[in-house]
Amino acid sequence: MYSGKSFWRRGRIVVLLPSLALYCLAQQSSAPDQEAPVTTLRTTTRLVVPDVVVTDKKGKPVRNLSRQDFTILEDGAPQTIATFEPPDQHAPAAVEEAHQNIGARKSSGQTSSAITSSALTILVLDELDTRILDQAYARGEIQKFLRAHGLQLPQPTAVMALEEKKLELLHDYTSDDGALETALRRHPAELPFRLMTGEGVVGASERLADALEALREIAAANSHFAGRKNVIWLGPGFPSLNYMITQPSDKARLLEWVRERSDLMWQGRLSVYTVDPRGLEVVHENIGGILSAGGFAAPPDSTTAELVFERVAPQTGGRVFRGLNDLDAQIASSMEDGGSFYALSYYPSNRDWNGKFRRIRMVMKDPELVARTRNGYYGFPDLPPTFHELDRLLSRAVINPLSYHALDVQARAKITGSQPRTARFTVDLDSAGLRWQVMPNGKHRCEVTVVAAGFSSKGRLVTHTVKELEVIMDDKKYTEQMNNRKPMEIALAAEFPLAVVRARVVARDSSNGNIGTADLTAEGEQFR
Repeated sequence: MYSGKSFWRRGRIVVLLPSLALYCLAQQSSAPDQEAPVTTLRTTTRLVVPDVVVTDKKGKPVRNLSRQDFTILEDGAPQTIATFEPPDQHAPAAVEEAHQNIGARKSSGQTSSAITSSALTILVLDELDTRILDQAYARGEIQKFLRAHGLQLPQPTAVMALEEKKLELLHDYTSDDGALETALRRHPAELPFRLMTGEGVVGASERLADALEALREIAAANSHFAGRKNVIWLGPGFPSLNYMITQPSDKARLLEWVRERSDLMWQGRLSVYTVDPRGLEVVHENIGGILSAGGFAAPPDSTTAELVFERVAPQTGGRVFRGLNDLDAQIASSMEDGGSFYALSYYPSNRDWNGKFRRIRMVMKDPELVARTRNGYYGFPDLPPTFHELDRLLSRAVINPLSYHALDVQARAKITGSQPRTARFTVDLDSAGLRWQVMPNGKHRCEVTVVAAGFSSKGRLVTHTVKELEVIMDDKKYTEQMNNRKPMEIALAAEFPLAVVRARVVARDSSNGNIGTADLTAEGEQFR
């Protein structure tokens, strides 16, 4: 599994901008490193924002509660609610179709007093751990669900597939159910060879690790969206990873691995809904002799030490659906449930940021109501990310199959020559989305890193080129740039071997780590 090791050296090119065009040479081009030790992303935990879904006796969401109906407990201690926002007051999710103009998008926080955005939905078809007949049934039920909503879905929705070797984005966020159905129909079915041949604890553990890696990729690509992301996972989700049988030398690394993914899921505000396509024929598997109540987000259970993927759902504030045949109704229920969240926040009374896991529990004034939220977080100190951590995030964005939207990026390329080929990229970057600093002389400054990467037909990273810029504008040009929302144009050249059939351009604001991506294929008009 690729761990995101940084694969470039640090340097800088200073560009003074009397005009909008940027021209400079790429710093470095090389093949990627493959391995790196796992580190933990230190996220801000001073203000804790748990998303809460409240249901009645029948499991239906309750949307008309007030602040006084909730009590938050952290490690058993009551907390003071700082902000409260009911489901009908969230701002619209700030996602748009990829083909829209780069200057058209506006941040939801600029025009709304809402403290968070409405929910996003991510449908994941698990082809890694689902029998082929169950896969076919799940695909049909997804299509049935999409057709039942007319022309528009209630929430922006993306469709993905976890395949034998990778997570694939079939269609990015859209409310157009027809576009999602078309993308799903064009996706070829795949036999789950690893499920068929990988028996026992080892095979199950490897598949669980890939499932959790997929969640990490989803969290990393979506962490900048302010609202809740509901991952509706269509698959059994039962394989387990036993911590107790792990070699002693690997235990510390495993715990760090769990913490990192927990942090990313916390930061990304992911809630998981597991929908089992096996329906009424479900047989509870008992891999390694244990089915545990332990979990992923929390440390491994001290008794069984089982990390069970099925437990991800309730521990992230989601739900588990199994033993039913109407998957389309379960998908609809998951979407309704996940979109009915209350956004609460509090400043923890415990100021000892020692990195230990802190458990959150929501108590309702009405004891007949049930509140679900994420089970907790790791209390790391409020430290800015290091250069190393920022570079790791950038390298992960290069190989992550999902799109990043924190920055608006558009790119086009022309291929010249035969051997070696040269790809000349023109990258349009929304300068209003960058963090600008005012220098002592009154000029405005930002730092940007751009990566152009080439991939083979099998998805292998073949080559990459990195360009780092320090951009400086005088006050007049800066004001003109912001008022007219003109894109910042960056030129980049890279050698692309004949094996390259797909390119990804990644742009990062080097001061805050915000990332945007643009993907180009040989068949597209932007890559020729």
